[in-house]
Amino acid sequence: MVVIASSLGALLVFQFDRPVIEALSLSLTLFCTMLVLHTVYSRDNRSNAATSSVEQLEERLAEIDDDVLHLEGRLSGMEKDLPRKVQKEVDPLFAEVEVIGSLVKQMAEAMADMEGRIDDQGVALEDTRRQQALLQAPQLEAPQSALAEPALTRPASPSAYAARMAAESLAPQDLDVGLDEDGEPARSTSAPRMPRPDPQLAAEIRAAIDASRVDLYLQPIVTLPQRRVRYYEAYTRLRTLEGNLLEPTQFIAEAERSGQMPAIDNILLFRSLQIIKRLTARNRDAALFCNLSPSTLVDEDFFPGFLEFVRANETYTDQLIFEFAQADVAAMGLIEHESLAALAELGFRFSVDRITDLRMDFRALADKGFRFAKVNAARLISQDENVEHGNIHPADFGALLGRYGIELIPDHVETEAEVLELIEMELRSAQGYLFSAPRPVRADVLQGALKPRAVNTA
Repeated sequence: MVVIASSLGALLVFQFDRPVIEALSLSLTLFCTMLVLHTVYSRDNRSNAATSSVEQLEERLAEIDDDVLHLEGRLSGMEKDLPRKVQKEVDPLFAEVEVIGSLVKQMAEAMADMEGRIDDQGVALEDTRRQQALLQAPQLEAPQSALAEPALTRPASPSAYAARMAAESLAPQDLDVGLDEDGEPARSTSAPRMPRPDPQLAAEIRAAIDASRVDLYLQPIVTLPQRRVRYYEAYTRLRTLEGNLLEPTQFIAEAERSGQMPAIDNILLFRSLQIIKRLTARNRDAALFCNLSPSTLVDEDFFPGFLEFVRANETYTDQLIFEFAQADVAAMGLIEHESLAALAELGFRFSVDRITDLRMDFRALADKGFRFAKVNAARLISQDENVEHGNIHPADFGALLGRYGIELIPDHVETEAEVLELIEMELRSAQGYLFSAPRPVRADVLQGALKPRAVNTA
């Protein structure tokens, strides 16, 4: 534009002989006109470019809107079809699980029926042998001295005490190795008091003790919800000369009346230590609940030797837990508490079971060494009227005991519904026939266990 304007000015001056001022004015006018035209043209071009960009952007946004609408349609279709497809795939699995459950149930019933028939055949065979023996040998009357109550004397030393317990425990036994399904084991402290003495039963108890026909049964205590075995509880049952089992509800009352419970508890203690030694060889965290009678704590003949024996095995204090019924704990006097204090000083822990009164002073029990408490699961869940709740709701009972350092263990668990209720109560352990029935300890397990070390009393 400058060249054109300059050329026009020079042409007017030199070609047409126009004045310089006029030529310069025309040159400037032409330059300004071309400059204005160029500016207008450039602005139009930029406007057209911006408009084109906006149109392209609108087209892209329209495409994105279409894609979003399509995606929403697909998601809506998936939301409608997914539950139906999942249900269609899961229903066959549920059907197969139900079939497997029914087959397992039928198999369990068949096994139980087979075990019952085997037991019946064994009992019939034993009866036949007994009848043949009675026919072949004359029946002898029991001497009167067999009915007399033997004197329970304290061993001369702890080593003699251990030797006597080992001799009684390791004697040949005709232990049952099957599952006991006659009924739920009763606690040794809950047997009803008999109205009058039974000399014949007392003689049978003494004969069973002398012949080492005191069997040990174990029932596991499992964790929730994993159901791993955490502890075991030991029970004692006596066998008569004919091979019949005496349940705790049958012999405990008479054994306490005749002063034979300390001897039974001592056999239970020794065998429990044998089992603990076997368990700790595989799992150091295993522990065993051992039921004791309060009469053992006050027996002047047995308890001193009992105390020396557990002192000689105090390395197992964490694995052995002594258990007492709540009614017996409430009735304990000064001597019983002194005996508990002597055991607690060695590091042993205690458990209170068969709890029916939630108003008990559990803080005081915790101070005495009680670290576990057991309540019937049905009573804990259904709020049995026979349980004295006081101001504490059963669902909060475990939290209350936890503040005192006592762990609550529901026992007699029999249904899966009870397990769910206990898990909601945030309880960590449980015990009952749902997990396992008490099983007898095999004779070879007891005979293979190590004998407790003797204490040097020199």
